[in-house]
Amino acid sequence: MSGAPDAATWRAGLESPGRVRQTLAMETTHGASREAGRHSAPVTDPALEWAAGVLELRPEALGIGWEREREWSRVRRLDRPGGRRAWLKQVPEGLRAEAALTSLLARSGVPGALPVLAAEPSEGWLLTPDGGQTLSEALGDGEADGGALLAAPWEEALRAYARLQRAAEPLAGELLAAGVPDLRPEALPALAERLVFEDAPELARLLPLWEEDAACLAASGIPASVQHEDLHPGNVFAASLTVFDWGDASISHPWQSLTVAVQEPWELGAQEAYLREWGRDPGDPQTAAELAAARRLGCVGRAASWARVRDAVGTPPRFGNPVAGWLARGEDF
Repeated sequence: MSGAPDAATWRAGLESPGRVRQTLAMETTHGASREAGRHSAPVTDPALEWAAGVLELRPEALGIGWEREREWSRVRRLDRPGGRRAWLKQVPEGLRAEAALTSLLARSGVPGALPVLAAEPSEGWLLTPDGGQTLSEALGDGEADGGALLAAPWEEALRAYARLQRAAEPLAGELLAAGVPDLRPEALPALAERLVFEDAPELARLLPLWEEDAACLAASGIPASVQHEDLHPGNVFAASLTVFDWGDASISHPWQSLTVAVQEPWELGAQEAYLREWGRDPGDPQTAAELAAARRLGCVGRAASWARVRDAVGTPPRFGNPVAGWLARGEDF
């Protein structure tokens, strides 16, 4: 099938590790999040001591204005004297490629890359400046108004994201060496087979389809590049359209990002704009076939993201078996 699947089908039980579609209430319920009054940072926290050193402050001079701790990451807003803010993210061993990826994109001057104040990849620490509100915080999630406010900025955001991916193509080898997961088309059939064997043997019938999809993408002429894996308006800053929260990212066929990025009818215009940035006609039958293949294999990529979380910290019971859930969506396009 093609086009965007029903929103209720997609969102039921398939929340991804980074997905925060403007729901502080969800964060409070699902992972020790708090928007507390300003409180001082403890001086025995190594990550905060590191961040304070980068900011040329004593740890006790930092206030923590917002904090979210989940099994796979801890994110804190650091309030500095004078009203300036920075964000400190920590991730556990096994999920630490984000710091290397984000800092490499910024250091290489990739257009639209998230600015980085400092990174310590071996520890999984990332310090970034405040980017302001996200698109979903500023404009909502599109559900109440059918995307009336979000459609145009989301279209521009996907154009900018495509330009970032194209500029990052030469960095693919270096990113792989830094530990970013390899989900290139040639690696996907074996990965899919392993995930199906471990989590959803009843879906073995889909393996031939995914193998054909991988061959289609390998022959598409689109080079592998960085792929966010969880691109939605809650992970894009409204003012700059900068993408952040690269914790699930991989090196893969770039169009696999559309599995998450385009779920609603109002987002289809953004999908067309994205494809045109790649020099492709959205109405061309070959483009449509490659798009469908990428969106199906994007489900395998999302399953792989959850498998990495499970291997590193275990799957929180509240999510059930998201690996199997995402694999089951892999024939929906």
